[in-house]
Amino acid sequence: MTVTDDETSLTRAQFAAVVRADEKWVENTSRALGRRLAYTTDEARWMGVVRLLARDFGIRVNRAADLAEEALRHPRESRVVSLTAVDDGAATLVIDLARYYSTFAAALSAAISHGGPRRRGRPPSTRRGRRDPVSAAESFGVDLSLLREAIERSPAERLARLDANASFLSALRPVPRRVRPRKAS
Repeated sequence: MTVTDDETSLTRAQFAAVVRADEKWVENTSRALGRRLAYTTDEARWMGVVRLLARDFGIRVNRAADLAEEALRHPRESRVVSLTAVDDGAATLVIDLARYYSTFAAALSAAISHGGPRRRGRPPSTRRGRRDPVSAAESFGVDLSLLREAIERSPAERLARLDANASFLSALRPVPRRVRPRKAS
């Protein structure tokens, strides 16, 4: 799988990372545009331009989608693309496509290498490779001497100690003060 392949299938998290948005933004925007995403690099490239125009220039998402379509219709060799941002032609938006493709390729590479390839089926269970919880706690720095000492006692000894601790704690609790009613004057 190469990074330049236009039909590379991405996971949802990889797709959001390439677009430089969170997954919720990607889902909400695609729903608002009435577009079902295929999570390919072509879709990510388009959605990335939509995100750029909507976030950095404050253009409405519907209009940003139209401008993204128009910008990406130009050949990849085009360095700079001028788009009409408003209907009367009074303002023009210039997109440096070469720079966008470069940053997109870097984001795609990072998403694929950090997110890993898409795998079939369920993710592997995390239980298989787990260590013993006691040794994990010890390696974390937890002092287990009191726990080991308590385990060596019989259940009757543990219960007696628990009762002694409970009576000690109840003796420490403050006695509630009685509120005296005020005399009426």
